[in-house]
Amino acid sequence: MSRLRRTLVAVASGLLLMTGACDPNTPPETEPEPTIPATPSPSVSLPPVGVDCRDLATKGRTLHLTNAAELAIAAVEFGSGPRGVVLAHQSDASMCQWLPYAMTLAEQGYRVVAFDFAGFGASSPTESKTYLEDIRTAVTYLRERGTPRVVVIGASMGATMSIVAAAAIRPPLDGVIAVSPPSVFDSVNAERAAVELGTPALYIAGEADGDYDVYAEDIYDATPEELRELLIVDSPEHGVGLVEADTLAGAEVRAAIAQFLEEHLRPSPSATSTR
Repeated sequence: MSRLRRTLVAVASGLLLMTGACDPNTPPETEPEPTIPATPSPSVSLPPVGVDCRDLATKGRTLHLTNAAELAIAAVEFGSGPRGVVLAHQSDASMCQWLPYAMTLAEQGYRVVAFDFAGFGASSPTESKTYLEDIRTAVTYLRERGTPRVVVIGASMGATMSIVAAAAIRPPLDGVIAVSPPSVFDSVNAERAAVELGTPALYIAGEADGDYDVYAEDIYDATPEELRELLIVDSPEHGVGLVEADTLAGAEVRAAIAQFLEEHLRPSPSATSTR
C-alpha cells in the first residue's frame, strides 16, 4: 500500500538508460546566486554511453548552454510551447537516463530540457560543481525563448539540487518535483533550502528504497505547509527508475507527476481570456 499525504497548494502560477543511487554527505554550505547567460548552439558532443542514447538525443534538439562559471552545459530539448520542464539527473549518470521520459513529456505538450550537470556526461569537466547555476541556466534558456512557466524535476542527487535551485531562482519556478531526494548531497542541504521555498513542491520516494522515504518526509516537513505534497509508494526503485518502473507504484508516481504538472503549468486566466 502507498502512503500519500497531500496538501492543497495555495500558490498556483505558472526515462531509461542509467540510474545511480545517491548517498547523503556532509553539512551544508551556502550556494551562490549569479546571473546566468544561456547560449544555444547547433551541436554538442553527446556522452559516450552508447548508440541508444545518441539515437534518442537525435530525436530532439541538442543545445550548448553556458553557465555563470563559463562552463559548457550539454542539453537536449524536446517539444515546444509555453509550459516547460527541466530534468536534472542523478549521480553516476547523465541526462541520457531522462531522455525516454523527456520524450513522453513532450508528447504530452510540454517543452522539455534534459541536461548534464557540469562535471557529468558531455558538460565541461570540473571539480568545483555548479549545481544551482546549471539548473538556473536551463530554466533561463526556456524563459528567454518563449516558455515562461517552468517546473524542475530532479532524481536523487538532481532532486536535492532542484529543491535548492527552486528556493533560489527568481522569479520563482512554477513548481519542483523531487524524486528520491537525499536531505544533503555534496554539502548541499535540501532540507534547509525547503524552508525558503516559495513554489509548490512534490516529494516522491519508495518505501523500500533505503532511507529515502525518511529523507523525503524530512524535507516535506521543512517545506511551507501550503506548498507541499508527499507521495511514498511501496517500491524499492530509486530516482528515474521509480518514475519509469512498470509497476503499480511506477504508475502511481507517473500519475502524481502528471497531475502536478497539469495543475501548476496550466495557462493563467489572463493568458486565455479574450476581450
